[in-house]
Amino acid sequence: MPVKATFKIISWDEEPFDEPEGGPKLTRAHVKKSFHGDLSGTGNLMYVMMHLDSGIASFTGFEKVVGSLDGRTGSFVLQHTGSYDGEQATAKYLVVPESGTGELTGLSGTGGFSAGNTEEHDMTLDYEM
Repeated sequence: MPVKATFKIISWDEEPFDEPEGGPKLTRAHVKKSFHGDLSGTGNLMYVMMHLDSGIASFTGFEKVVGSLDGRTGSFVLQHTGSYDGEQATAKYLVVPESGTGELTGLSGTGGFSAGNTEEHDMTLDYEM
């Protein structure tokens, strides 16, 4: 089933763990989010990111989502893979198999987002129970 929802970044705490001269910088970012719409609740996300001097970045991460999906409560984990082109972040994600809890046990699905410099961002999630 397709989900109509938006998310807002509540906090972004990023720190480098490798900054070589003449090479890409590696960072980790702890991100907290809120979701509104068919998916409502909170997200706790950890990204590992690679930044180039050009402003382009690539990232991967895991996010635990706790809340309600189409009226069913519980939690699940999303695995993110994406990139940033200097203006827009684009990512795809999948529900990690067997990560659903509560009324979301057995959840599977895929989705993504494209986020620019706005406060709220549209997201997609096509899921099955």
